[in-house]
Amino acid sequence: MHQQLLELTLPARYSYGDWVQHAGAEAAHNRLALWLVHGGRLWLRSDTPAGKTHLLHALAEEHPHIGLIRPGLASADHGWALVNTWLADLDERALWMVDVEAGPLPYATGIALFHLIERAREMHRPLLVAWRCGEEELAPPELASRMKGMEQVSMAPPHTDADLRGVLMSVAASCQWSVDEAVLTLLLSRLPRDLSVLVDTLDAMERAALQQRRRLNVVWARQYLVQWQQGEDHRS
Repeated sequence: MHQQLLELTLPARYSYGDWVQHAGAEAAHNRLALWLVHGGRLWLRSDTPAGKTHLLHALAEEHPHIGLIRPGLASADHGWALVNTWLADLDERALWMVDVEAGPLPYATGIALFHLIERAREMHRPLLVAWRCGEEELAPPELASRMKGMEQVSMAPPHTDADLRGVLMSVAASCQWSVDEAVLTLLLSRLPRDLSVLVDTLDAMERAALQQRRRLNVVWARQYLVQWQQGEDHRS
């Protein structure tokens, strides 16, 4: 009797031991260590994916006095309800962290985040907001003014093969993917040294391997990349 494989998306698991302190992230990591002691209001930024979410979750796991939220989307009629939900999760914590999804926020969610920043100031709570967005995406104006008034800390993505390999191994571990290390070597030899491209490709390969009931090894991965490239050439 063969066991049926289930196409389940396992929850991401973030641990401090799996987070890679590469050169591009070292300065930001050190600044956050000071924030844990001295407080303040920080805006953790990056131009591309760089490991901010993993770092925040890892810190929250290591320090129970930190409250971490990931803002959901609010309709125009439920912005205040969203703020109250966040405050219920954060109120008893000594330090607050907010992990915002990259890109622009809906107006109601942006207003809710503005009010959360104001409440952190009134309650003298140290606040860290991680958010990757361009200047044109920083809205509404009330939120933009508060974000620009915070100390900005930048995190750069990894650049060396060793750092990229370490981050990809960390991503695979946090997402509970079973990936041969030879597959990572293949990706680094075939794709641009861009963390976003590499992670997106690894995610697509994991999903395709699961759908085809195949093990994600280097032989299958090489075939996948050849077919993917042929598809790109055909579309262009």
